[in-house]
Amino acid sequence: MKKFLPIFLVLFSTYSLSGPLELKHKSISLNGIYSSIPEKSKSIALILHGTRGHQNLEIITMLRDSLLENGIDSLTINLSYGINNRTNDFLSCDIEHKHKQSNSQDEIKLWYEYIKKIGYEKIYLIGHSRGGLDIINFHESLDSKNQNSINSIFLLAPISETWESLLDRYKKKYNIDIWDLVKSKTEKLKISFLGCEDATVYRDTFLDYYLVGGDAYFFASDATRFADHGLNLHLANTSGKVHVITASEDTITPNTHKIVKDIAARKTNIELYQVEGSDHFFRDFYFDDLMEIVMDGTN
Repeated sequence: MKKFLPIFLVLFSTYSLSGPLELKHKSISLNGIYSSIPEKSKSIALILHGTRGHQNLEIITMLRDSLLENGIDSLTINLSYGINNRTNDFLSCDIEHKHKQSNSQDEIKLWYEYIKKIGYEKIYLIGHSRGGLDIINFHESLDSKNQNSINSIFLLAPISETWESLLDRYKKKYNIDIWDLVKSKTEKLKISFLGCEDATVYRDTFLDYYLVGGDAYFFASDATRFADHGLNLHLANTSGKVHVITASEDTITPNTHKIVKDIAARKTNIELYQVEGSDHFFRDFYFDDLMEIVMDGTN
């Protein structure tokens, strides 16, 4: 495997050109952090946080710092969730949720286009948890030319769930039939959403996160079409080089390894790994195991 420098060496690193960035998207400002050493790397990673998270979460900052120590620039970003210049705090459960996953895809695209304009020979996409789901969805939305410009994709403990499991979970745990929500014209719901219990969520927002497309798609489709619903990792047809890294003690996305295993067995461009003993966040020495896999995948 490719050797990498442990994270603690950041204490002794060369001065780096790290700083905040801001992009305008419609009426709001998006923020990110660009990290680059003075001579600038030929490679850069676009890094995305997980559910309701932000760019200064421990795993994101450690990725940013460790990549820089190993000669790879990075751009970590905050999804806005519709909030102007959203701060580095978890998105509150107590708001009225009107943001959409499709809006997040637009924001990722803006940051990707920014990276393309800066000029790098190699581009990597990295997403943790729901950020992994968002990253692969973004990659699959690109045309073939842009997909070919991305060297590798790293999905760290990504969220993944089958359509049948999603239906069953909401029926058993919350006594909610998602099919009823598809047909409903109720504007707002009180429902479990993105880890928030009894959240106030607009119906269109809920369906945008957990399904695909609008009402016309829902009613024109039978249940088999929802194999492509919003929590599917969309790996079966991807041509990108994807590294899926799971954690053996993950209680947040415990089924991802099993779900991806069958796909990885059929597709040579999908690599599946498991960090034994780690939880969902790859804390402590498990982060070194994670970074060894990431750096090996940048060859």
